Amino acid sequence: MATPISIVPRRPRATGDTGKSPPTDQPGPPAAGIPLAILASVFFAVASLIHLQTLGHGFQTSWDDQVYVTSNPWIRGLTPENIRFAFTTPYFYNYLPLHLVSYMVDYSIWGLNPIGFHLQSVVLAGLNAALAFVMVRRLFGSLALAAVAALLYAVHPSHVEAVAWISIRKDLLSTFFLFLTVILYDEATRDRFRPARYAGSVATFLLGLLSKLSISPLPIFLLVLEATRRREGRALNWKRAIATMIPYGALAFVLVLVNNQAQAKTQLLYAQQPLHYLMVKGHAVWMYLGLLTGIIEGRPIYDMPWVGGVHGPLGLAGLLVLPAVLWFGYRRGLRTVTLGAAWLFVFLLPVLVFPLTAYMADRYLYAPSLGFCWIVAAGIVALARRMPSQAGRTAALVALTAIPCTLFVAQTLRYEGLWKDPEALWTYASRRSTDKRAITNLAQVLLAEKRYDEAEQLYLKVSRGNSVDVWAGLAVVYYNTGRFDEALEAIDHAQKAIDENALAIQRMRPEERATIYYTRGLIEWIREDRDAAVRDWEAAVRVFPRHGPARARLRSAGVEPPPLPPR
Repeated sequence: MATPISIVPRRPRATGDTGKSPPTDQPGPPAAGIPLAILASVFFAVASLIHLQTLGHGFQTSWDDQVYVTSNPWIRGLTPENIRFAFTTPYFYNYLPLHLVSYMVDYSIWGLNPIGFHLQSVVLAGLNAALAFVMVRRLFGSLALAAVAALLYAVHPSHVEAVAWISIRKDLLSTFFLFLTVILYDEATRDRFRPARYAGSVATFLLGLLSKLSISPLPIFLLVLEATRRREGRALNWKRAIATMIPYGALAFVLVLVNNQAQAKTQLLYAQQPLHYLMVKGHAVWMYLGLLTGIIEGRPIYDMPWVGGVHGPLGLAGLLVLPAVLWFGYRRGLRTVTLGAAWLFVFLLPVLVFPLTAYMADRYLYAPSLGFCWIVAAGIVALARRMPSQAGRTAALVALTAIPCTLFVAQTLRYEGLWKDPEALWTYASRRSTDKRAITNLAQVLLAEKRYDEAEQLYLKVSRGNSVDVWAGLAVVYYNTGRFDEALEAIDHAQKAIDENALAIQRMRPEERATIYYTRGLIEWIREDRDAAVRDWEAAVRVFPRHGPARARLRSAGVEPPPLPPR
């Protein structure tokens, strides 16, 4: 039976403690004889409870939930045909088959009831908090450190987007497999090599990659982990360490290549200018640090930063912050700081290196934020250990942990509540961003509620330029308010925007492009131009053969649409 220990380590006898991890790297026994599984279940419960309100949320149909779930024919059941599609065909500019499979599971049980989709996300958030506790416990051998880190991770406000937005299930899934991978790797390589555990680690890494590629730099973190083990007094064979990374690296390389062919990339000017790109991404690092500390509140859309004047050099400095903290921690022998900075930096690398359409987003912090949480936890534990008595250490640990936890819980509950009401969410976003997407998403919500006057005012506010969403939305407004000439002019603008904007074509699904033709056909039909309407509906069916409304309109006009292709 394990020897009971206190949750807060006793004050060290030596006077020169600098807040390092406990001297042993081996997992310690449970506290007070409580099995680790029960302790882990506490963090599962905390994370589940903090996100429980999302079970009352609906789908974000003005964003990607319509693409991934409500209008996606390939998630309608866990069938061999759907599974084959998920594993053989990129969907919506990503090859992430397990992401789609998770929706198939939801649909098989719940249909399109959003509570079932949110339930899986909440369960995954709980499991990830429990695994975070187990992983940190294994890496550092400190129950107090693991408990505080897991608690901070369970309630962190940067996770709201990943949990409340069903389309971001991929971050929850990939992080679940990432934590399992690190736990199994640590078990496989800690004191002697265990082939079965190592094979399990590689397998879970593959499953994580098939959920989202943001975990692909894991081999870099594992090499840093090996280096810190050397600092703990262990002999390190670099050749063997690098050899053990080969399977992980090979899997990541292949799937990055596959996704690179499908992934949409930003066409904004900053991505074409290397120095400007680095300054923007460095600014993103500062923003991420602000989100992690709670200084900056989350939002669904962030404006592109201005990097003129001193902002440019400050942006470049942002890229050096985490590597500098990593190096400082390594040189000083602060293992928690070294690995925390490495974890945060390594798992932010994909979104810093790859020119994604969003220069930054809260969801990109879901996995990386654990590194920040265990650095903060290490500081809290180090301060608590300075108290002279066990009771004092426990009281200090609780009090110090309560400070960030209270802030995080308040921010999480407040921000997550906004995700229940799309109008409230996009009103909040539009007040904090000048990005057109915030305005158009709010207009789309109003349009769905048939609040045409309000939707029109918002669309007109951002109608300069060639935005497909704006002009298509205006066309619907004008059509439903009987202004058919204006509707035709607006739909022509939308078509022109598609023709002139390569990114618009790249980002639009065939169904969306078909809807442009379909809407134009409706307008032509009302204007009694039957031939033009039929041509538009035929074009819609050519672009997307399964466009049901266009096929129905063709039949009503006496034209038989072409046979449906096999799924």
